[in-house]
Amino acid sequence: MDGDLRRDRLDWKGPRVVGGEAAVKSRRWRAHAAHGAGAVAGVHGAARPWQSHRTEFRVMGSDTDSDRTSDGHETVRLDGSRGEGGGQILRTALTLSLLTGRPFRMTKVRANRDKPGLRPQHKTAIDAAAELGNARVVGAAVGSREVAFSPAEYQSRDLSLDIGTAGSTGLVLQTLHLPLALRTGDAVRLMLAGGTFNPKAPAYTFLEATWRGYLWAFGMPVALSMPSAGFYPRGGGRLEAWIEPASPRPWVQLERGPLRKIRVIAGVANLRDDIAARMRDRALERLAEAGLDAEIEIELVRWPSPGQGAALTLVAEHDATIPAAFIGLGERGKPSEAVADEAVDQLLAFEAVEGAAVDPHSADQILLPLAFAAGRSAFTVSEVTEHLRTNIHTIAAFLERTITVEEPEAEGQPGRVVIE
Repeated sequence: MDGDLRRDRLDWKGPRVVGGEAAVKSRRWRAHAAHGAGAVAGVHGAARPWQSHRTEFRVMGSDTDSDRTSDGHETVRLDGSRGEGGGQILRTALTLSLLTGRPFRMTKVRANRDKPGLRPQHKTAIDAAAELGNARVVGAAVGSREVAFSPAEYQSRDLSLDIGTAGSTGLVLQTLHLPLALRTGDAVRLMLAGGTFNPKAPAYTFLEATWRGYLWAFGMPVALSMPSAGFYPRGGGRLEAWIEPASPRPWVQLERGPLRKIRVIAGVANLRDDIAARMRDRALERLAEAGLDAEIEIELVRWPSPGQGAALTLVAEHDATIPAAFIGLGERGKPSEAVADEAVDQLLAFEAVEGAAVDPHSADQILLPLAFAAGRSAFTVSEVTEHLRTNIHTIAAFLERTITVEEPEAEGQPGRVVIE
């Protein structure tokens, strides 16, 4: 039986947690483009006190130096072990290479992961980018630790891709979205087969509630559907995206409005209904203990899938702010209550940083579209992660943009990102 098991809604109130503002001690660092953009001006009118102590450095060092190819483009050289040292560097580089026409060579691909080198979803991203961009590629094999990618001119078109494993369809979508949206005159359809709920990757519920919300705010409408859910190890999920032609506009969001609703989405695929109910009940218990003042909306969902899986999503909706989605993912031997705790812990950590507009998972993901927006963007974030810092380095290796990050040392205060 497909479809929803049940949809419950209740108005649930508790005491609101109110925290006072503490003085902020911040550390500021800047990432400059390859040829050195000008210094970033401070954000005027910000609601928080930011110290002036700062550290500055340039991105194009020994691991991001460049040379020229026969067609006049500079080859960007990237060290895949830098920063978080995962697949994000490769995915961002593919996006930027397609849009700028600049080839790149990356060594030490995913050097900081348990299984270094390319995994199937990374190979799929490379293959798809190469097909779309008529690119020459060296090293696109599972396990490869060095990749060279040189694109040519291209036009957006419909694509259908099968990762072949439970690898993340969401990460492939994010790699191809901007190259498709910025180079098309008509809507294009992207169909991906693989995993839709993956550890350390954007789950479908996050893409639908949060990532898509940011794109709409940037003027880049995208429609998503998940005809089939894909979980490890079976995979077999389907993610479909309809991408409209659009150019991103700049975006400024320095504050977060009051919390008004939390959506609890407890979903299972080919598992007993009581597993979803247990995830829901544990989440409600934890939220009640936290005393958050918000309406609670509950969905129990059964997803069609060739395999088995479970996930709990909490979507925090604040006034005048993009919803923030937090995911707990089931796995064999993991209790339903632990799945719920995983999502609740993330939500409470976000709520504890008063006024942060952007959740830590979204911050590095929205950098790319904003880097192509004509104008200044600025936002606050609940946590400055290594993923965020790494993406800044990769973007600045390709684009003439200056990105400034201010990191408060005190807990409970947001960081701030400015793109000039």
